[in-house]
Order: sequence, then C-alpha cells, then structure tokens
Amino acid sequence: MELRRRMALAGSVVFAAVMLCGRAAWAVDPCSLLTTGQAAAALGVPEVNAGAGANRCIWTPKKYQKGAGTLTVQFEGANDPAKIMGMGTAVTGIGDEAIQTVVTSTNSAVLHVKKGNTWFVVNVHGVPVDQATKAEEIVANEIISNL
Repeated sequence: MELRRRMALAGSVVFAAVMLCGRAAWAVDPCSLLTTGQAAAALGVPEVNAGAGANRCIWTPKKYQKGAGTLTVQFEGANDPAKIMGMGTAVTGIGDEAIQTVVTSTNSAVLHVKKGNTWFVVNVHGVPVDQATKAEEIVANEIISNL
C-alpha cells in the first residue's frame, strides 16, 4: 500500500511540474507558429482550418480529402512526459533535443521537441506512420525557426 501512495505522489508531482513550469511559453499562440500554407503543405492539402486551444492548435483540411490527416502542435511546458518516462527514440538535428514516440495501437507517431526551456509536440494523425514522422520533422523545424 505504501508503494502505491509513493507512486501516486510522484505522479502528482510530475504532473504539477509539467503544468506549472511551462505557463510562460504558452503566452505564444500555437497557431501563430506555422502559416496556413505550411500546415497545408504538411498535410498535402490546398487549404486548412486552424482550431486554437489553450496550449495547442489543430489544423484540418478545409475540404475532405481522402488520405489527408490532421496536424496538432501542443506546448508541453518546461518538461515533456515522454522524456520524463524515458519513452521514444532520440532524433538528431531538431531543436535542442527531440524524441519520436510511436503508438502502435493507434498507428500514430508524435515528435517531442525541446527548444530552449520549452517542449512542444507535433503530431500528424490519420496518415501512415512513415509519412507522419517525415511531416512532423519538417513542421518541427519550421516551428523552431519561428520561436
């Protein structure tokens, strides 16, 4: 029972750190980190709509196109859960640090990128994993140039 309490406390501390440490970075509108043209190119569609959230932006095709996915960029704050839990594979040449995670159950990939004191994730969902990982790397480098 004591081990469960310790694990719950540790999980709560990590969650609080993630939520509190990165608040300043979220002052940047995630939708402003890419042009609509860049987002459309990443998805292979002519036009996209952007939907903003508190710490994320989701770009979707304006018109349905078979095989087109969605693109999400989300701030993770000063820490990244994948990094904290030792998940993923290191990717070189992107930001100060980058980790690629693949979720086989959903056939999706997420690129976790650190630039300065901020982690952000890029996810292209709804396309094959190899296509998603390539698009995520391109998008991440475009975002880095705008930070």
